[in-house]
Amino acid sequence: MSNDGRISRRMWMVGAASVAGGMALAACHAESRTQGRFGFTISPPTPGLSEFRRDVRAVSDLGVAWVRFGVVANDVVASWFEDNRVRFDDAACETYRQAFDIVEAEGLRVNLLTVDGVAGVPDEEVYLRLMGQYWSGVAKRFGTRVDIWQVFNEANDLDFRSASPIRGSIDEYHAALDRAIGRARASIHQFSPSVAVTTNAGGYPVNDATERNWQRFFAAVGGSLDIVTVDIYPVLSEAANATLPARFERLRELTGKPLAVGEFGLQTGEQLYSEAEQVASLTTTITELAETCASPIFVYRLRDDGAENDDGFGLFEQNGQAKSSFAPVARVISEKFPEG
Repeated sequence: MSNDGRISRRMWMVGAASVAGGMALAACHAESRTQGRFGFTISPPTPGLSEFRRDVRAVSDLGVAWVRFGVVANDVVASWFEDNRVRFDDAACETYRQAFDIVEAEGLRVNLLTVDGVAGVPDEEVYLRLMGQYWSGVAKRFGTRVDIWQVFNEANDLDFRSASPIRGSIDEYHAALDRAIGRARASIHQFSPSVAVTTNAGGYPVNDATERNWQRFFAAVGGSLDIVTVDIYPVLSEAANATLPARFERLRELTGKPLAVGEFGLQTGEQLYSEAEQVASLTTTITELAETCASPIFVYRLRDDGAENDDGFGLFEQNGQAKSSFAPVARVISEKFPEG
């Protein structure tokens, strides 16, 4: 699914190996409960910040620990090419600075998204130079206020440079993406070395083919990441939900990195799913995720925002009115994630 502003029970293996794995998972689960690990994706801030302020307060009132939102590159960049450098829009950056103030006042942690950037630059070195300046500029302004920073969006399925279908050799594509993530990580850490840099892999449907995609993707780019992130959309399948703990554990073992869930949710609306089905889907997924080491974990999303072909995932309508799904989902979050 797209990022900001735009988409049973556990199955245990039999035998001594599964017992050992279960013990390791239980220990990891106990450790992860020492701090909040649940959150919501919210829309990027816009001038005036009234909707952003309302969204942040709603997340805080839910008692969870995290918000996930994006910097829109062409909002904060005044020019990509003037004098051979990236020039930032000071007024737009001030809006984001105030947005971070709002988040910090509520005591929430931040997963920041920078998933877009300069377009139409086919030369790799020019692209990396401009994007390096962009990531450095954002990090210089806001990096110390970020806990996790996601670059690109579901680049296992769409080309990270253009959001179009991946063409040519997948190995060459993965190598180019790994170089870009490495440049992003170095640029970010120049100003904020404690930020955990990640990228996400799409997860629809939740099945063996998707897991193989995750494994190949993160085997290629995981060395440039501090944490790996997967999106999961099991929709209404209890069987798919039940496979999540085992799939996550295999991915953690493969990468040797912590694992986060960037998105999960269900889209409501005409000819889509009902709000009752949204409750059923999220309740089942939340219950399974509580039994994993994934941290943080984000619902996609808090509120509808009118994005064409990608709306309806929120627990609130675009105008801030709670859907009928909000209260029951809030209850299960409180039950399964009492630490937030």
